[in-house]
Amino acid sequence: MPQLDWSTFISQAFWLLVCFCTLWFLLSKLVTPKLADVIEQRKRKIDDYVQKADALSTAAKTSLNKYNETLASAKADAEEKLNNGKVELKNQLSETERKMTAELNQKIADNEFLLASEKKDTMLQIENIAQDLAYNILQKLGFTNISHQDVAVIAQKEKDNG
Repeated sequence: MPQLDWSTFISQAFWLLVCFCTLWFLLSKLVTPKLADVIEQRKRKIDDYVQKADALSTAAKTSLNKYNETLASAKADAEEKLNNGKVELKNQLSETERKMTAELNQKIADNEFLLASEKKDTMLQIENIAQDLAYNILQKLGFTNISHQDVAVIAQKEKDNG
């Protein structure tokens, strides 16, 4: 094996050292700075993205807070309007009920008056019919000496006594 031959060992060590130093120099002066720049650029991009994400997160939280405040305000306004509507509706209902009660009471009073008047007229007609009937019965029974006015007087006395 030629690599284990002691006569070529010094030349192999020399070329190993030359190649190693050359590669080390090339890597340290050409490749490593470019890699470091790429890594640094990526780090800056990531940091920029993180900062933008933080800014967007803050803006989103602010928007969410404004939304929640607006929603709470809208709910409070709706609740207040609903309560005002309920109160107004109750007032309207009570006013309408009061008016209808008064109107119904007036109609009841009018109808009671009309009913009393009609009852009085009906009772008067019944009395007249009863007197006519009594007169006719008395005439058929043979009491021809009793007049229509006599029957009316007797009915009036009965009415006053009873």
